[in-house]
Amino acid sequence: MQVKANSVLTINDFSNVGDVIVAACHCVSSQQQPSREIPSPVVVIDSREVRGGEIFVALKGENADGHSFINTVFEKGASWAMVSRHWYEEQGSAEPPPGKGFIVTDDPVAGLQQLSTLYRNKFTIPVVAIGGSNGKTTTKEMIASVLGTGFKVQMSQGNRNNHLGVPLTLLQLRHDTDIAVVEMGINHPGEMALLASIVRPTHGLLTNIGHEHLEFLLDLDGVAEAETQLFAYLSQQGGTAFVNSDDPRLSAAGEGLVGHVSYGVAKSSAQSCWAREISVNKAGMLSFLLCSTVGSEAVTLNFTGKHNVLNAIAAAAVGLHFGLSLRHIREGLERLVPAPGWKRLEVVDIGGLRILNDTYNANSDSMRRAIDALCDMPSAGKRVAVLGDMLELGVAGDVEHEAIGRYIQQSSVDLLFTFGESARIFGREAPELFRGHFECREKLLAALLTVLQEGDTLLFKGSRGMKLEQVVEALINAKTITR
Repeated sequence: MQVKANSVLTINDFSNVGDVIVAACHCVSSQQQPSREIPSPVVVIDSREVRGGEIFVALKGENADGHSFINTVFEKGASWAMVSRHWYEEQGSAEPPPGKGFIVTDDPVAGLQQLSTLYRNKFTIPVVAIGGSNGKTTTKEMIASVLGTGFKVQMSQGNRNNHLGVPLTLLQLRHDTDIAVVEMGINHPGEMALLASIVRPTHGLLTNIGHEHLEFLLDLDGVAEAETQLFAYLSQQGGTAFVNSDDPRLSAAGEGLVGHVSYGVAKSSAQSCWAREISVNKAGMLSFLLCSTVGSEAVTLNFTGKHNVLNAIAAAAVGLHFGLSLRHIREGLERLVPAPGWKRLEVVDIGGLRILNDTYNANSDSMRRAIDALCDMPSAGKRVAVLGDMLELGVAGDVEHEAIGRYIQQSSVDLLFTFGESARIFGREAPELFRGHFECREKLLAALLTVLQEGDTLLFKGSRGMKLEQVVEALINAKTITR
């Protein structure tokens, strides 16, 4: 694979984003002027991340305005600051300190995006974009781990997948990067087209179409229309789409795409890879036989939840496309271990209990998958579900909560506790399992401690705003957690 070795941002790049302002200098000392070229640039939007030499982008957020920290970041060693024209003029169009520079733009958010696109255009490497309703981060991690067995990979860190995180990911590309894996998350119509125009992916994968952000995307058709803008971009640019043939909307969207690669759990004639013999071992981890047109390989993941087999198959499809062997794909999948604080069906064994911490976020599809994972998990005791509100569902909120309540009523869950406001509906639809609704985390913890016994398995699941991980942490730290 070829990559342009010039992983450098220049003052000319800055000029294409905004007005470049440096201190007037009447001496010959180069130390009085900021560097005109920045190799392997480090761009930050948090003043606390400045160590020396960075480009700081001053953004105005809900709680703080980055322009308030301009003096601080320069004192800490930042070389450049991207600032708004409004702020700059309010300061009397003052010069920056000697050796520093301003990039003055009408909108620093747009400036950050423009700068990242200019930088991305310096590279001729494959860029794999990952979108979809559920499982984006897990699939991104699996793909990066698989590709990492044969290539130098740069991927999105954590959940940096929005209009700010995506540009920051691109700006972390380096001269030795072979492939980039970029997660792209959306919650409004048109956002995928924007992110695609910034990233300019050569390859793309959508995990699935589900009940995400219905407050803004309205229904599944709205979600599909918003997400498949990634496929539309790839089609226009001659890129390659990896198509989940198990998802009917994605399968339909993938039809007719030139050069698309299909994958799925169930075998079909068009798929590059699929799975057989899926099982869950005593530790709750998944095993399956990875099958492909070139052979098969037994794989054991460090993940629970059978839906993660499909995520692994997606990663295998990408690996096969880039020429990796099944052995390397297996090694990449098996070496990936969820990092502490993953909060996506993270398995924690403590004090005789097994906890499934899936508190990162929730919609009705991921809620069903988490309930299934709890029911599939080997357990010597009770299966206990602690469920919080599913947010950003708009007018569909009550209907979706009612559907999940009926789903859990028909499952093999033994006890149900609910937290929040809308989660009360779960208990109403599953009265036989329901043991209490709470709006206070301390009272929820106290109620759990009265019923938990050694051998029990608990699922904690709710939207990010419910902060159910605080109950998980309190339970782990409780002095007595078994009766």
